[in-house]
Amino acid sequence: MSLVRTLRILASQRPSTPPRDIAAPSRVRRRRHGQVPVTWLDQELAGAATIVHLHGGAYLRGESPQTWSWLEEIARRSGAAGAMIHYRLAPRHPFPAAIEDVLHALDAMSHAAILRPGRWVLSGDGAGAGLALAVAQVLAEKGHDAPAALLLESPWADLSREEHGLDELSTAARLYAGAVPATDPRLSPLYGALAGLPPVHLVTGARDELIGDSRSLDRVLTDAGVEHEYLEIPEAPHAVAIRGEGPASQRARRFQIAAVRGALGMDAGTAH
Repeated sequence: MSLVRTLRILASQRPSTPPRDIAAPSRVRRRRHGQVPVTWLDQELAGAATIVHLHGGAYLRGESPQTWSWLEEIARRSGAAGAMIHYRLAPRHPFPAAIEDVLHALDAMSHAAILRPGRWVLSGDGAGAGLALAVAQVLAEKGHDAPAALLLESPWADLSREEHGLDELSTAARLYAGAVPATDPRLSPLYGALAGLPPVHLVTGARDELIGDSRSLDRVLTDAGVEHEYLEIPEAPHAVAIRGEGPASQRARRFQIAAVRGALGMDAGTAH
């Protein structure tokens, strides 16, 4: 990896806040939970409903303005607070830094009664979706407070798979995993235990480079008897709800909003 590329990656890892044209500063709060930075949108709504989001970026990059735009819309239209966990990133902080940060932040928010049982959803896109699935598996195994649902978009759930043909992902997998086998379930939750997971709502585009991970996850969830919904949108790209445009993106977002409101027992009438 070139020096210039490395510097660009490191610059992208600084925790951000939503641009003003997405959310007014009065709606935004930066907190630390379990010593992990978390940025909130409309935190006053957290007692009733919260979407905790883990951004994508191949464990190398932080959240983008597109991610903030997505979280603001999904949270607002769901009547929920939005919380972005700024977990540590490779190459400075390889595995298990990311999963440890998310677990520490969730534990602190649960103990402080910021996240209330049955009133929060864990979401993620790309690497963040794989991370969310791995975190949910740890919570289920330990019997800790679990989210009411998992909202996964274009998950990178198998770091050992190289059929995607993307050199950047292969490099990212090596930088993040280090000496740990890529098939370790905490890295590749597709190989982890699925029993005890909350309902999973999975959306992807048919032209997603990681479509193989989504289809495999749909299959193993079915085999394990885990309650889940799977939406594959024709002709749509990776992270269609966040990066896509037009009807495909709106279809994905409506699916996600309905999933959040259904999981939290809210009136679905305003989700469209």
